[in-house]
Amino acid sequence: MRKLIIVLITTLCTIVTVYASTELPDIGSSSSRGFSLVKEQAVGNDYMRQLRAFAPIMNDAEINDYIQHLGFKLVEHNSAATARQFSFFIIRQNSINAFALPGGYIGVHTGLITKSSNESELASVLSHEIAHVTQRHLARRLELQSQLTIPSLAAFAAAILIATQSNNPDIGIGAAMGAQGLAQQALINHTRANEAEADRIGINTLYASGFDTRGAITFFEKMQQNSRYYSNAFEFLRTHPLSRSRITDARLRAKQYRPRNVSDPLRYHLIKEKVRALTSKVNSVTIDKAEMLYKNGELKSASQKYGYAIFMSRAKKFDVADRILKQLQLSDYKQPAYAIALAQLDIERKTPGHSIKTIRNLLNNSPGNLALVETLAELYNANTDFSDSRDLLLKNIHMTTYAPYLYKLLSIAQEGAGYKSEVYETEGNYLLTMGDLSGAKIKFEQAINIQTDDPYARARINAQLSNINEYIKQRRLRR
Repeated sequence: MRKLIIVLITTLCTIVTVYASTELPDIGSSSSRGFSLVKEQAVGNDYMRQLRAFAPIMNDAEINDYIQHLGFKLVEHNSAATARQFSFFIIRQNSINAFALPGGYIGVHTGLITKSSNESELASVLSHEIAHVTQRHLARRLELQSQLTIPSLAAFAAAILIATQSNNPDIGIGAAMGAQGLAQQALINHTRANEAEADRIGINTLYASGFDTRGAITFFEKMQQNSRYYSNAFEFLRTHPLSRSRITDARLRAKQYRPRNVSDPLRYHLIKEKVRALTSKVNSVTIDKAEMLYKNGELKSASQKYGYAIFMSRAKKFDVADRILKQLQLSDYKQPAYAIALAQLDIERKTPGHSIKTIRNLLNNSPGNLALVETLAELYNANTDFSDSRDLLLKNIHMTTYAPYLYKLLSIAQEGAGYKSEVYETEGNYLLTMGDLSGAKIKFEQAINIQTDDPYARARINAQLSNINEYIKQRRLRR
C-alpha cells in the first residue's frame, strides 16, 4: 500500500497545474453541453469508488446518519439541488476542511465538526459545497480538463490522501504538498467567482433551512484569524480562496436576513463529542487527563459526559463507560445515542443479548434510522441471530447507498444463516462500491455459478458484471 501511495503521489506531481487558475466556461455555452449530468454522475461515482479505497472514511453509522440528515435538510431548501443525487461522508482528519466531488458527493473532515462552534457554522459549509454542485462548478472544470478526467483518478485519490495524512512523515507527504501547493487538486480548487456564487446561494439555503446566517460569517472569520498563526492547518483555505472582499460581501449578504437565535439540538453536541472521542489518541497521558477533567467536575454537560464515556470505552474501561451511560440514559431514556453506546459495550463484553430489545424498540419508534439498523444487525450477528440480522439488512438494503459497510454485516448474516449462495453476490457488491473492480468481478463470477432459489439472482449478477465491464471500458477510453 505504501509503495502504491508513493506511485500515486509521483503521478500527481507530474500533472500540469496550469488549469488551476484558468477561467471556467459558462455552463450554458456550447463547450459545456457535452458534459451531461449523466456523464458527471458517472465520473463522480468513479471518483467515489476510488476515494473509498484510499481515504480514511469514517464508517460510524451514528455520525454518518447525522451528516446525511443535516445535508439533506439543506438540499431540501435549495431548489436546484432537489433534482440531483447527493451523498455526504466523513473523512477522519483533524484539519478543518470540506469538499465536493462531481455527482453530488460531499466530504467533511472530522476537524470541521469538532472545531465548529455551532450547527449553523457546520451547516454553512455544507450549504456552500452543495452550491458548488448545483452550479456545476466541478462539471465545468472537468469539461475544461477533459484530458485529466480519468487518467488523474489515481492522482486525485493521492491528492485526497495527501490532505488526509499530511502529518505522516513516513510517506513524505509534507514535501509533496509544499512543492506543489496542492495545485494538482484542480477539481476541488475554486476560483473567486465560484466562491462568490457558492457563498450567495449557500447563505440563502442556510437561511431557508432555518439556520442562523451569521454562522457563515463566524466560520469565515475563524478561518481568517487562525490562518495568521497556523497557515498550514486549514486546507479549506487552499481549496476555497478567502479574501477580505469575500468576507465583506458575505457579511453584507448575511445582514439581508433577520438574525436568528438558533438553539443547537442535543444531537449536534453529542455527535461533536463522539467525533472528538473517536479521533483522540488513547494513551496513558490522554486517559489521565480525561479522568482528571471528569473528577474535577469540568465535564458538566450531557454531551461532554457522553464523549467521556465513548473515550473510556475506547480505553477498555468498560465499567466506567457503562456507569456514565446508564446515568445519562436515566435522565433521557428516549435518546438513541446512549442506548447505541451501551449496545456497543455489550458487544465488546460478549453480552449482546442485553441490548437487543432496547435497540429493537427504538428502531420501531424511529424506522429508517441508520445507526439503529446497523447496531441491531451487529447485536444479532454477535448473538448468532443470523436470520434476524439478514432479514433486517435486506429490508433496509437501500441504506448501502450511503453506508456500503452494511454489506459486510449482511455477508456475515447470510453465511451464518446458511444462505451461502447469497454471500458471493453481497461481497461482490461491497468490493464494487469500494472501488475493487477486479475483486468484485471475481466474486460475481463465483456467485453466478452457484445454484440458488432466487429467480432474479442471475439477472442481477449479470447486470453488475456488465456494469464492471463498462466501468473498465470507460476508464480505458479516457486514458
